[in-house]
Amino acid sequence: MLTILEKADLLQSVEIFCDIRTQSLARVAAIAQEVHFEARQRLFSENEAADAMFVILEGEVSLTRGGIQKGKLGQFQIAGALSLVADKPQEETAAANQAVHALRIDQQDLFDAMTEDFGITRGILRSLAGKAAGT
Repeated sequence: MLTILEKADLLQSVEIFCDIRTQSLARVAAIAQEVHFEARQRLFSENEAADAMFVILEGEVSLTRGGIQKGKLGQFQIAGALSLVADKPQEETAAANQAVHALRIDQQDLFDAMTEDFGITRGILRSLAGKAAGT
């Protein structure tokens, strides 16, 4: 079981959280729950409500849309972040290719943390804006 400080340290390696100060990131770490998935187990399905995102700590996740593989995610990558932040249904299905250890961050908990600490909101927006601009 990871401590809040260990989770915060791991989250700093994730693109969407890398611009967030450690103090603010500790709030995100406090709401992140460790989860495990077996091979072929789904993290979420296409068109289902985006109520959580997953930070992959170990293992590999396949992303499929309409049964066609669209990509793979590995260590320190996130599944479901864009749909969660946009409050839209999942665009893809995410399933473990092998055993996966991840951090689950629930949407409402993240939104509450973003409301309480603008540093979290700013960091996430910077990351998403950078992705949209291609930087």
